[in-house]
Amino acid sequence: MEKGKASIVGRIVAFIVIVFFLSLSYLRVFDDFEYNTLDFRYMLRPIQPVNKDIAIIHISDDTITQLGDWPIPRRNHALLISALKSAGVKLIVMDIFFSEKTGDDQMLADAAREAGNVYLPYVLDVSGKTPDDRCFTASGFAAPLLPELESAAKGTGFVNVLPDRDGKVRHVTPFIEYKGKYYPHITFSAVLQEMGTSFDKVEIVPGKYMKLEKGRIVPLEENSTMLVNYPGPWVQTFRHYSYIDIIQSYLAQTLGQPSIIDLQGLKGSVCYVGFTATASPDAHPSPIEPVYPGVGVHASLYNGLMNNSFIIRLDRIWNIVALVFLWILTGAIAVRAHRKKAFIYVFVAIAGYLIFSIALFSFFGVWIDMFYPVTSAICVYGVLTFQRYLDETRKRELLEKELNIAKNIQQSFLPVEIPKTGGLDIAVEMKTARQVGGDLYDIVELDNEKLGVMIGDVSGKGVPAALFMAKVVSVFKSFVKGGACNEVVKSVNERLIIESNSNLFVTLTYMIFDTAKRTVSFSIGGHLPTIVVSRDGNVRIFAGEEGTPLGLMEGDFSREEFTYDEGDLILLYTDGVTEAMTVRNEMFEEKRLIDLAKTLTGRSAAEVVTAIHKKITEFAGKAEQHDDITVLAIRT
Repeated sequence: MEKGKASIVGRIVAFIVIVFFLSLSYLRVFDDFEYNTLDFRYMLRPIQPVNKDIAIIHISDDTITQLGDWPIPRRNHALLISALKSAGVKLIVMDIFFSEKTGDDQMLADAAREAGNVYLPYVLDVSGKTPDDRCFTASGFAAPLLPELESAAKGTGFVNVLPDRDGKVRHVTPFIEYKGKYYPHITFSAVLQEMGTSFDKVEIVPGKYMKLEKGRIVPLEENSTMLVNYPGPWVQTFRHYSYIDIIQSYLAQTLGQPSIIDLQGLKGSVCYVGFTATASPDAHPSPIEPVYPGVGVHASLYNGLMNNSFIIRLDRIWNIVALVFLWILTGAIAVRAHRKKAFIYVFVAIAGYLIFSIALFSFFGVWIDMFYPVTSAICVYGVLTFQRYLDETRKRELLEKELNIAKNIQQSFLPVEIPKTGGLDIAVEMKTARQVGGDLYDIVELDNEKLGVMIGDVSGKGVPAALFMAKVVSVFKSFVKGGACNEVVKSVNERLIIESNSNLFVTLTYMIFDTAKRTVSFSIGGHLPTIVVSRDGNVRIFAGEEGTPLGLMEGDFSREEFTYDEGDLILLYTDGVTEAMTVRNEMFEEKRLIDLAKTLTGRSAAEVVTAIHKKITEFAGKAEQHDDITVLAIRT
């Protein structure tokens, strides 16, 4: 019952945690970082199509230098409008404020009225947003347009630029509410007039869309702003003309003199006139460049409207869907993939999402969240990988405990005490490559004068070899007192063939010491030769004439015999001794063992075993032990 309650509580906590992290996406908590990824996408995408009619008229440093007046007298603006009218331009949009009276106002009004295609701006005092956050509101006019100029203009509109919190201009608002009425952006006013309609006829659903003439839909952000679809770097997109060059060219043409530029190249153009001089207050950071003139923002808006090309941010819910998909994909990889490959797979998955997000923006103008999905997916991978590591550590610890128990059980199959028969000095030491191994030995007192000594090596390593080793020892114990050494080995072999289906086998040497006669009878079943070193250093090697490894096939095993003298050293060992390797794959080999044994004459059996293991360890160095090592020494 308690376990069930804990499970329910765990699920509730998990649900709350998931909802919390999903809410971070819905509430757009990390938008400051997300905007940086948007800027990155702006810079990566190719230059967008630019309406060929757009032309920028710069009031730049050369104009200020040559005119020498600041602010520029309005008679010069009137002259510019006349020049552009004579060139046959389609629209003139002035990004210049005319809120204070001067002596040239009537001249400018007359020029604008005569041209019939001039749009003049005003600036609203933006105070905040509507209660439902659906659009911006104004408390009044920060820079109102003079009445005589307003009546002379083809249309009017605000030119407010609303930078984001980091100062970059990514959004424009197409309308602002003031005293219950929507006032249009100057570019919207111009575009709608060009379409043959007016702002009053536009269907506006704040926070969703604006429906223009002929069913054209302009998507809006939740606060009724639009993302500026910058077509590309300032100097690589729109056509650019100098304010002073146009005026001088117009005057030159009037006087029949050569002009700086051919004003006929402006025929049919939509001209945006604005300040671009150094330190102009109308320049702002943009996603593409650190300084981007305000007049370029308005021209980019016109370009997007005329090309019906907009940047749309994916809805919050769809962003959550994308987020969950990336979480599930990352989680599945972290949990199911091989731990060493999981990192690569997750890297590929996240890289794929990034590429997809960039492509979606570059070719379709769709902005899908990138920062939070990617960073949270990395966190998901990190958490699950850490959890997987903890789980594997716990399993490994459990397995270690079980293997330690298995090792103790395996040790119980080996003799605890070595019998003292006929004055033989016997010592043995087994070092397994893993917690449990496949080497085995047994020392059995047959009677007062005879001692049976067995050593073996199971094919394979680890738990399977240890289990088979236990079986071999058990079978051996059941036959050890059943006769001559070859008969015992044969009986063990036959039993293993009948009862084992593990495809494992064991090499084995069994010796019977007759201490009264000082003889050793032995049978070898595929095991390594026995080394006998006399007190004077003479070496004899006994390999056995007949006998295959046990557990593979039936057959006979030869019985052989040799005598020993007092002080002889008899060595039995497994292949972990001779096949011990260095990091350079150099093997210890039998010769090195024999040479070592010659130096150990006169040592006790225990000292011999210790010396051989020490020598093997020094020889292998930093190389990992790859096989069980067992050394059994008998000093007669």
